Parts: sequence; C-alpha cells; structure tokens
Amino acid sequence: MELGRRELLVTGTLVAAAAATTPSLAQTQTPRAADGRPPPTDAPYQGGTQVRKLSIINAAELEKEAEKIIPAGGFGYISSGAGSGWTMRENSAAYERVQIEPQALSGVSKVDLSVTILGSKLSMPIMMAPCGSHGLAHVEKEVGTARAVAAVGTLMLTSTQANNSMEEIAAANPGPKWFQLYMPADRGFARELILRAKAAGYTAIAPTVDNVVNFPRETNIRNNFGVPVSLGKGNAPRGVADTATAIAMLRDRKVDISWDDLAWIKQETGLPVIVKGVLSPVTAAACVRHGVDAVYVSNHGGRSFDGAPATFTSLPRIADAVQGRVPIIVDGGIRRGTDVFKALALGADVVAVGRPVLYGLALGGHLGAQSVFEYLRDNLATVMVLAGTPDIKSITKEYLAPMAIA
Repeated sequence: MELGRRELLVTGTLVAAAAATTPSLAQTQTPRAADGRPPPTDAPYQGGTQVRKLSIINAAELEKEAEKIIPAGGFGYISSGAGSGWTMRENSAAYERVQIEPQALSGVSKVDLSVTILGSKLSMPIMMAPCGSHGLAHVEKEVGTARAVAAVGTLMLTSTQANNSMEEIAAANPGPKWFQLYMPADRGFARELILRAKAAGYTAIAPTVDNVVNFPRETNIRNNFGVPVSLGKGNAPRGVADTATAIAMLRDRKVDISWDDLAWIKQETGLPVIVKGVLSPVTAAACVRHGVDAVYVSNHGGRSFDGAPATFTSLPRIADAVQGRVPIIVDGGIRRGTDVFKALALGADVVAVGRPVLYGLALGGHLGAQSVFEYLRDNLATVMVLAGTPDIKSITKEYLAPMAIA
C-alpha cells in the first residue's frame, strides 16, 4: 500500500517525536569499558549461604539447581560463554563423540587414582581450574573452594581475579596450589603479584595467554552485569588506596604477551611456568622449545574466543606435539568420570574443572564443592574398574574405540 504525501509527513513527524522522547539502547545502559566489558558495580550482592554435603546423581544437573540460588547477573556471568556460546557447548559435546572400549577379564577390582605433577602429589587427576569471583556463587568465596580442595587432597589454581586474596586462599589450603596470572600491563604490578604468590606458598605460575582481549560475552552485556566491588578484589595492587585505580590496574592486561614475558616470570620467581590457553600443536611445541614447564589446554571454558575448537578436540594433536616432554592439563566440558578417562587416554596428565565446582559451592559452600570433587573421583574409579585400568598411567588411547580416534 502506498502512502500519500500527507501520510508520509504525519508518519515522519511521529517517528521524529518518538526518537526525541525514547532513549536509545546505548543511552539506557551503563557506559562500558573500551573492550565492551560492563564496569564493576557497587550494588549489594549475596550468593548462596547454605553449607551442606550434596547427593549428586549427575554433575551437569547442578547448573539448574544453582540457578535457583545465584542472583541472575552472577549466574549469567558464571554459566555463559563468549559470542553465541558455540565453543562452550562444543567443549562438552566433543566428549560424547568418543567411546571407551573396555578390556574385559582384566582382573581389576581396585584402582589407584593418585598422580604427581610438577612435584605435587594429588589424590586424583582432577584439580580446580582458575575461576574468578567465587563470591558470585557463595559467601565463602574462594576460601570455601580452597577448603574443599584441601579436603580431597587435590590442587587449586587460584585466579588473579579472586575475591579473596591469594594469601587468604593459601591459608585455607595448605596443600598443592598454583597461581594463575593475568599479565598486567604494569610490569611492577606483575612483579608484585608473582612474588606475593611465591611468598604465600604457590609452587607454579600459570599465565593465561588466550584472553588478552575480551570477546563479547552476550549474556553479560544483556544483563549489563559487572562483578560487584563489594565482593572484594583480593589481588588488587597493594599501596593503592583508590579502589577505582586498583580495579583499573587489575583490568589493564598486557595484550602483546611474548616468550620474553614467560622467561621473565621464571627468572623473577624461580618457579615452574605453565602456559594456560594453548589450543594449537604449533604453540604447544614452541612451549617445549622455550622451556615452559607444562602446557594447559584451555579455551577459557568457551569464554575467550567463540569459534575456537573444543579443548578435547585439540588435545590429541597437542599431545603428539609435546611427546610427553612436559605435563599437559586440560579443562572445558568435563562433567563425568568418563570425560576424565577420555581426556587422560588422549594425553592429559591432569584435568581441571570449573563451573561444576562453583555450582556445588553455591548449593553447599565448601562441603558442596567437596561433594563435586568426590562425585567425579568416585565416578572415575568406577569407569577405571569397568575399563580394566588399575592406575592412571595405564589409561591410554588403546582404551578408546578405534573409530572414535581415527
């Protein structure tokens, strides 16, 4: 239907009036940082408060239960990925395309889950992945997670973006611990962080190299959610009284991280260096050549670059490139003992778990987080008995169906 001149004039007037009185989406939202991240807020926030053991049937189902406890903005922050979330979903889906081929008549009735990595003996090949802001899940924050890790005898990789300080977390976990580093643009602040970690008893530094700039996380943008300052910034620079300045320094990361930066970290601390965020066999081989002490296969839980491959998909090629010369850690999408078994079979020495532990923390504090580790541990033990593998070293790709790894 064609509009006459009068109708066009009237319509144009109405549209102009609406535009003048209706604020745009950009006008109604809080201004964001240059990289698109919503800024931290000073709004009040409280995660879960219960402390209890959990009866877990399926770790993947914890997400739905945790959503009932965690405030909407915080839940979206934890549960969502970058972009459309394809890489995040693919992390779990990749495990479903590989099958375990059990070896019958193995005579296995008891299994040994213990492993040693970079000098630390763990009760199981399952550790805590570095996750920021545990206070979004529960009032115990990272201290609660640290207590859970200590209770089951495994390792925690503490995030630079923790709500509690690295010292508080270390005090709650006298066992093995590493420190994850978002490399600050300010070299002096970077030195402060890694030397604080060494002094607090952390035995390795794991710089993250895949998240130097932020791929849009659409859920956070829709929710206009920034982590509340009230939860704390435990690893903010010391001696900086102004909160805004301290937070800005934490957020100001070095984009052009190079091999020289990794060598500098090792020189400053004398500690092993683990490169977190490796998805390419080329990068993995280069890590070995440059004297890196371990390779951490990660896509940041699908939060750093949507469209990148699943970590489990990348793992076999990285294992081939490394050839056992340094340990391999892998995270992303691990929800069952079968997932752990498959990752170990394709070359990982240890797997790391993030979101399920945070959901357990939300539902039951340190006892809830402990329950998640115990579920995965016991589930893995059952898988090992059924597959016929008495210990972790015996889990190899020969226990996977040939068509799945062709």
